[in-house]
Amino acid sequence: MTQDLKDEALEQIKLDIKFGFENEQQIFEGLEDMFYDEDDIDEEWLKQTIHQRYNQHQKEALQWIKPTGFDRLARAFDQLIVQKIVCLHNAGYTKQDGEGDCMETIERLDELGVKAIGFCYYHAQDLARAVDPDTRNLYLGFDSVTQNDDEALQVAQMIVTALKENHLQIN
Repeated sequence: MTQDLKDEALEQIKLDIKFGFENEQQIFEGLEDMFYDEDDIDEEWLKQTIHQRYNQHQKEALQWIKPTGFDRLARAFDQLIVQKIVCLHNAGYTKQDGEGDCMETIERLDELGVKAIGFCYYHAQDLARAVDPDTRNLYLGFDSVTQNDDEALQVAQMIVTALKENHLQIN
């Protein structure tokens, strides 16, 4: 495995662990997909590196001050869900993915007789900016179900209120 491939894998491992949505096996499978066309991938090195860095991160997490920013965001999302705003964590990789996942969820809820009024999400690119020490901002996408500007503004106000109630800084 070339050093360039190792460096690329290490960067992705670091991001995936910081994102916190995947276990060791899922991180490994994601790297397998990422390097599907490479012939000289050292799977044992990948597994060992993921295991070591994942466990180190878990040990460090025991020292974090609670509630964490994610804990507060999850509570805000829970509040919004009660208010019929679909909220998705890690919704795909792009804005288009996030909005598509939200609309798919809204359609499924509608089939069950639950009428959502709007949605809020963030995607993997947003997460990458959030864990970057230079930016540390999490951008949220949102809209109303009807994509009406006045209704979208109401959804935005509800999101801002929930975030503030959970002591998250809003810009």
